[in-house]
Amino acid sequence: MPEKEKLTIGIDIGGTKIMSVLWDGKKVLKYKQIKTPNNAGDLKLKIKKVVNYLGRKNPVVIGAAGVIQGKKVKLSPNIPFLKDFDFSFLEIKRLDNDARCFARAEYRGWDFFAGKTVLFITVGTGLGRALGKKGRIKNIKKFEYPEPWEKQYQKIRDEERDKKLAEFLAKKIKKLIQQHKAQICVVGGGIVHKKGFFKKLERESDFEIKRAQFGRKAPAIGAAIFY
Repeated sequence: MPEKEKLTIGIDIGGTKIMSVLWDGKKVLKYKQIKTPNNAGDLKLKIKKVVNYLGRKNPVVIGAAGVIQGKKVKLSPNIPFLKDFDFSFLEIKRLDNDARCFARAEYRGWDFFAGKTVLFITVGTGLGRALGKKGRIKNIKKFEYPEPWEKQYQKIRDEERDKKLAEFLAKKIKKLIQQHKAQICVVGGGIVHKKGFFKKLERESDFEIKRAQFGRKAPAIGAAIFY
């Protein structure tokens, strides 16, 4: 068993779920997934319960969808009650955007990324974006805000027409790849785990694309790594 001081709790707050992990620097020892509540009061209660379950003496790092300022979420378009939400009540070590947390876990985990510029995309309630370059995840502030076409993505997603959604995302992701001069794209998030969807997206993409290796736990792991 690793020494207690090396354990970290990583929490990923998304639009539909909250994933939390206990990380020892190499692997997930325990995890807990719960549904995202619909108000700030319930969120505080649920996160406290999760932290108690994973070990409240361990440092906590949180990844959240939205615009980050210190330990506060200034704006979260897909989780309205997170506006001006302050996580200081937990005495957390850090707060970061969830897509950067996702990217941090994946960028560290793949050796062949060395020297490459990598675009990371999370496809869930909203679209998260992050960029890895020269071994580091870039702090690109505009990525914390929605893409102009996010509402269009959500509309197509809700139609449950996977081929149409894959075509749409492939075109939009290609533009982001070109804009940021990325050589490869790594895609994760809840929609990607839908049976058969990644294969459809892969077929529609004329660029190198990889599926996230850490699955649904990636953003929580990336948060823990940020400690």
